[in-house]
Amino acid sequence: MKEFKKILIIVIYLGIVCGQTNPVKIVSNTASKARAGEVINVEIEALMEKQWHIYSVHKIAEGPLPTEITLKSDAISSFGTLIEPEPKYAFDPGFDSDTYYHEGNTGFTYPVRLKRNLDPGKYPIEIEVYYMVCNERLCYPPNLKSSTIYFEVEEGPPRKGKTSFSNAIEQSKKDYMDNSLLGVFLLAIGGAIISWIMPCVYPMIPIIISFFGKMSDEKNIGRMTIAFFYGLGIAGTFVIIGLVVSILSWGVNDIAAQSKYANIGNFIATNPWLNLGLGVLFIFFALWMFGIVNINVAGNLVNKTDQAGQSATSAYIGALLLGVAFSITSFSCTVPVVGTLLVVAATGTAGGMLTSLYGMIIYGIVFAAPFVALSLFPKALDKLPNSGSWMETLKISFGFIEIAAAVKFLWVPDLEWGLGILPRNIVLIIFLIIGVLLIGYLMGLFTVGSANNIKRFSIGKGRIVGILLIALFLYPIAMSALHPPTYHYNKMPRLMDEFIEALVPPPPTEDDIAREEGWFVDQYDEALEKAKKDNKPLFIDFTGVYCANCRVMERRVFPEKLVKDQLDRMVLARLYVDKKDSLSEVYAKMQFERYKQATQPYYVILDPVNETTLADTGGYIPNGFSDFLKLGINKYYIEESKWKSNK
Repeated sequence: MKEFKKILIIVIYLGIVCGQTNPVKIVSNTASKARAGEVINVEIEALMEKQWHIYSVHKIAEGPLPTEITLKSDAISSFGTLIEPEPKYAFDPGFDSDTYYHEGNTGFTYPVRLKRNLDPGKYPIEIEVYYMVCNERLCYPPNLKSSTIYFEVEEGPPRKGKTSFSNAIEQSKKDYMDNSLLGVFLLAIGGAIISWIMPCVYPMIPIIISFFGKMSDEKNIGRMTIAFFYGLGIAGTFVIIGLVVSILSWGVNDIAAQSKYANIGNFIATNPWLNLGLGVLFIFFALWMFGIVNINVAGNLVNKTDQAGQSATSAYIGALLLGVAFSITSFSCTVPVVGTLLVVAATGTAGGMLTSLYGMIIYGIVFAAPFVALSLFPKALDKLPNSGSWMETLKISFGFIEIAAAVKFLWVPDLEWGLGILPRNIVLIIFLIIGVLLIGYLMGLFTVGSANNIKRFSIGKGRIVGILLIALFLYPIAMSALHPPTYHYNKMPRLMDEFIEALVPPPPTEDDIAREEGWFVDQYDEALEKAKKDNKPLFIDFTGVYCANCRVMERRVFPEKLVKDQLDRMVLARLYVDKKDSLSEVYAKMQFERYKQATQPYYVILDPVNETTLADTGGYIPNGFSDFLKLGINKYYIEESKWKSNK
């Protein structure tokens, strides 16, 4: 009855608008010149007024007809993924269901690869757009609009960077990148605000006021100029850190070639000696926060800043160096925030390089702002809360956190060297112990270092909030420890899942589970042969042992019904690129040479007959992954039918 109602509504709507002018205009274009073998983007734009909308190409809901875009040309050898903006999702009263739609002027991009044997000259591309357009009250009959555009093939071999669909894929991720940049922006600002009250930062404030007061009073030097150099020293230090880390994680051609085609970010994440050094360094930071190790950095800085005030010339350099020293001194407290920001921003791509630099610029400027303000208005120091037990509590709490961070780095050499001391379940238990000890400290059950003025169970609101947050964090860790053999709790929030996977070793048995489900693990040739034999497309998952997003995709996205239905139609291969063996080196080289990518996860759908790429994409894709798989599968069967008809 419901279906009859929908059909009746559609018939009525169609009858109302018959004979009227369709409100959608289709405009198409592409690059005027290209070379044989290159990838070009065909741009299709649907022009319509705000109140009208057409329906999504990839996200299909029950009721309205989806938009279909078809390209035809003898000059095209293969098609990329049709790129559409993120559609709106809302209830449509005309169809009595939620629908995915585009309103206003909407642009689509269809990347295509030109044949390599094309002679110079002009070639046509026929474009067909089939769509249904509606507003809140009525719909026009489905319409098919055709047009032809022309492009010119010029002489010369394909140019570097123009033979892969990756550039078009990057365009499809523009909206995602916009959201990602917003996330980095908010994280940078929030992290900088948290860093303002860190225990390593607070003791430096009197030195700042003393220095700037002395410069202004004794030398009659402009306080604004000195403050600028000081802020430049603080912000510049963090910007340089972001630049160095982002360069090291950038999988560009020359760097990747010198590192056996592997992403240097993988080297940083997996090198046992580097991670051992970082683990020891974090333990040192923790001991310093506990008061077990004492370093009088502030006293030395007082002497240096006094020396810097002896001349006007050295005052500018002194202000700059004081800012650098301040950043370095505070790093033992700010490193958890800075490290989180860099991990979020740096993705092992050129985009990751830019977001790392962008994030650290925002962080550095916001972090420096109040201290620059204090240098301009030193009397504001009187209004700051006095340092006391709250600061000692915060300092020691971060000491526990840095012990946990040290464990995260130490399990890497344990895994790489096969020691078996810190497997996944043991690391989870260690995190639980650290969390319980921190709760015990906040409850006043024991003291650490020189903090002996805290009465047992005499806790204020701040400690109560801290205890609740720690308990909330420990719950999924405890549940994961109680779920062998994978030691993973399925019902935790995605953000927590990603965070925990970045902190603990990989599960010991997930590859065995994958083999039972039919995956070929590190067996490319065997998977390719199986796909040829079964006449199925080959799905390749370029993954990594240390890839947290890979685990989240495997657990959260792959089991979804729509995704699993598509995966069941293909032969599946999981290829590791970061293991310390020759096979991983081969797979890393394969990924880089074919797709100019060195990040994980990266997904490819191949035609097994000639190993041509039907579709490829990378990153964490919680939405639309089934559409990506469906597109690759459909292209495979279209190509297969063409091959059979030409045979």
